[in-house]
Amino acid sequence: MSGWDDYIKLLFGKSPAIKRAAIIGSDGSVWARSGDANAFRATEVELKRFAALFNDINSVPGTGADLEEIHYIVPRVEEKLIFGKKEQTGFFAAKTNQAIVIAMYEGDNAQSASVRAGVEYIAQYLASSGY
Repeated sequence: MSGWDDYIKLLFGKSPAIKRAAIIGSDGSVWARSGDANAFRATEVELKRFAALFNDINSVPGTGADLEEIHYIVPRVEEKLIFGKKEQTGFFAAKTNQAIVIAMYEGDNAQSASVRAGVEYIAQYLASSGY
């Protein structure tokens, strides 16, 4: 297990609603991803496109975002955060200087708050560590 995998485990511990997760570089390269029954299945092409969304984050609500071959509407973005939703599933992604933390979740809007908090916690820690 790499050190990056430990951050994935920590992220899962932040919310039971998190089903899959990854940490990618700002270029879309995979640093760590959940596996086995909770395998994060986004392709290399998807992740490169997804990482590029942060270059023009304010346009993302108009176009949405694709992960794991699913198109999500994006009702909200913030400076370094994208929130995607489709029915009872969604994702939060937070960008640091070098990394993007992504958590895919299942559940209602009330559960999404803990997912967001977990993603932001990991992202803030990575940013404070120089990533």
